[in-house]
Amino acid sequence: MQLNQKMMKSLAAIAVIMSVMIMETNGEDQKSFECCTRVSTKKITVPITGFRYQKQNLPCVTAVIFNTTEGPMCSHGGLKWVREKVKELMKLKRRR
Repeated sequence: MQLNQKMMKSLAAIAVIMSVMIMETNGEDQKSFECCTRVSTKKITVPITGFRYQKQNLPCVTAVIFNTTEGPMCSHGGLKWVREKVKELMKLKRRR
């Protein structure tokens, strides 16, 4: 009887540890998929439909994320063309 109780406790502990590991792994995959881990300095040539700011929260970096017809693109917020595009998009949003 003692052996069965010890085995059940061990199995329960293993199940808890595995559950935590699975949740941690899923959280990391989701975060890296949903944020910019690096930025581009190249000017975006496809149509831009919107934007949002991203603050640094490692592994995510500070970025301006432009929504484009080809999906999100991560840009460096200090670039002149990025600042101008953000101003333009904000003006368009205010008019609506």
